[in-house]
Amino acid sequence: MEAKDVPILVPALATELRFAQRLRKHLEEEQLLDGRYRLQEVPGGRMALPVLEEKLSQLRLPREVPSPRATSLPQDPVPSRAGLLAELHGQLWHTSILHIQAVKSYAPHVHHLVLDLECRPTPPA
Repeated sequence: MEAKDVPILVPALATELRFAQRLRKHLEEEQLLDGRYRLQEVPGGRMALPVLEEKLSQLRLPREVPSPRATSLPQDPVPSRAGLLAELHGQLWHTSILHIQAVKSYAPHVHHLVLDLECRPTPPA
């Protein structure tokens, strides 16, 4: 098996869809969310939120999110915007959408948008 065929295991917490955004916000505030990967749906209608493995021991869950399950992201985790930039440039980046403008719609489900995206390297900790 080649190195690129080795599956990437990304630790994650899986919670019900209705609690995913609250948990994401909490993990961001506590600097536990692994920003290199996107949240992904996992079997059972739950959302898996990637967490930083080296900070798992610091995990304190908020009361408003009933006991998420420890899991890992699917075998091919989807990189976030910042994760794609890190892969290309060798360092972490912070990205934010400044503005979205709808331009055209051609048919049902075909929409063209213009996106104003700000990308900055994340300063070393």
